[in-house]
Amino acid sequence: MASSSSLASFLLLLLLLLTCNPANAGLTSAALCLHSDTPALCLRISAHLSAATPVKLTESAIRAALFVAERARVKAASLSRSPKLNAQQRANLGTCVSSYGDVVDGLADAARLLGTARTRADVMNYLSAASFGVTACEDAFRETPRESFPLARVNRTLRKYVSNALAIGDQLSLQW
Repeated sequence: MASSSSLASFLLLLLLLLTCNPANAGLTSAALCLHSDTPALCLRISAHLSAATPVKLTESAIRAALFVAERARVKAASLSRSPKLNAQQRANLGTCVSSYGDVVDGLADAARLLGTARTRADVMNYLSAASFGVTACEDAFRETPRESFPLARVNRTLRKYVSNALAIGDQLSLQW
């Protein structure tokens, strides 16, 4: 049963690939995206690539995650300035602004190292740190009973993008 499910997933990915990717990126994108946490997102990110190598796809995934992280930080900062917040809510949102800033920094460092360091471990360290920043924001609200998490949707989206970059980056060779 698991093998037919895997086959169905692969065929779905191949169909998505053929409808949204340039011909040259073809099977490489499908093969790389198959190992992603969110294959459909991975295929969307790879759609503009003329040739999807692990390095190019990782770079695109990091850029996409960086865009989402910057928007999340701006959203958290905007919410934190609301006069309707109590002190605890303001503090929790301040944690989110800070942790989303850490996500942005981690992703930017990963992108920089991807172009210069040439070692998978360096890139993965920064991607892992970015992943931790996503969790820190949500944890601030979990630790405060009866406080709703106003960034739940933003955080879920950011988690998907960062996780996707991490999964794709994990496919880099040890040195490329």
